[in-house]
Amino acid sequence: MPLLRQTTLPSPLTKLLFVFFGLMLYSLSTEAQPGADFELAHTNGLRVRIYSQLNPVQINQMHSWELEVVNAQGMQIDDAEIIVVGGMPDHDHGLPTNPQVTGMLPNGRYLLEGIRFHMPGRWLMQFSVRADSTLSELELEFNL
Repeated sequence: MPLLRQTTLPSPLTKLLFVFFGLMLYSLSTEAQPGADFELAHTNGLRVRIYSQLNPVQINQMHSWELEVVNAQGMQIDDAEIIVVGGMPDHDHGLPTNPQVTGMLPNGRYLLEGIRFHMPGRWLMQFSVRADSTLSELELEFNL
């Protein structure tokens, strides 16, 4: 007479733990994309995400920013013209440098070089972005 083997089905908790650990392993195996340091949005849907190469931003440290420009549908724009000016409105002066977009990076972001904030306080950065024959003006205000 054959022996009957009793099998038990996994409990709901066991199933949940299996799914949880599977998702954990999957998330560890995928490359995480760091979040933007700043994100600006225009009423026309254009967005500029800013990734500072110096984090945290410090006084009197020359550094660069990577700018990701996307349209209202979230698609990267790779042919934009970008002009950036900045300063301290409370002190009525601009940046001590003249930041310039110097090219495109392999990840589709624009490289903005020559950024230096020379004193603590309130800073205002203005971004003029021309894409698809539309000019969008965006502002970033922050304190150092």
